[in-house]
Amino acid sequence: MLVVDTHTHVISDDLDRYPLQVADYPGVEWVYDAPVTAEELLAEMADAEVDRAVLVQALGGYGTDNSYVVDARAAYPDSFSAVAIVDDPAELDALASAGVGGVRFYAVGGGGPLQDEATWDIARRLGLRVSAATVPEHLPALGKAVAAHPDVILALDHCGFAPESIGNYADLENLYLKVTPHVLDAGEPAAMLERLAEQFGFDRLMWGSDYSQTHDRPYLELADQARAACAAMSSSEQAQFLGGTALALWPELA
Repeated sequence: MLVVDTHTHVISDDLDRYPLQVADYPGVEWVYDAPVTAEELLAEMADAEVDRAVLVQALGGYGTDNSYVVDARAAYPDSFSAVAIVDDPAELDALASAGVGGVRFYAVGGGGPLQDEATWDIARRLGLRVSAATVPEHLPALGKAVAAHPDVILALDHCGFAPESIGNYADLENLYLKVTPHVLDAGEPAAMLERLAEQFGFDRLMWGSDYSQTHDRPYLELADQARAACAAMSSSEQAQFLGGTALALWPELA
């Protein structure tokens, strides 16, 4: 089976070509302490028997300058897709032409970005996959936005940091979940995954490592955690969680 990591962050070691634009909020220390280049990520993926990855724009490291994820996707199109963050949704046409496969709402500081109709409309027109980073207090805003756009799939990063309550939104059929270490570490991983599968079904769940923002353990251990969490499931369910759902959203990785 193909294994796809749906949530990775990369930082170039060429600071002249890709200058950092480090955000001023807690948690961005990883940009300095544990940066991983696209090539280093590929090597770690190979060791962990992970076949493909989605490069998610590292807002903490580059703001909305998507140059590095765009170039990494172009350099390794058989291994990577990319998700951009934009200030102006009009940028998405050029990014899509450059091979970007998705756009990310960053709504941690507030739910407002989720109401940006232009981004939803352009993503729909271009066939971009939409993802969102948000926190529990903004889940009602996210739920309204997802319900208002039933023809657009939204992949929610880290289950909205609310794995215990995200099931309240399971009736939104276009809401998909990225199950990352933030989720699996919140309880017994297999039990956590089983509960989410009962609520959403494996066809709406996908694994993501959050590496290297999550770097408290080696990449191999993050991949092993995902495999262990679904080990008791059927082979088809394992394949769906570890790669199948991701390939449905990012078919360019197939």
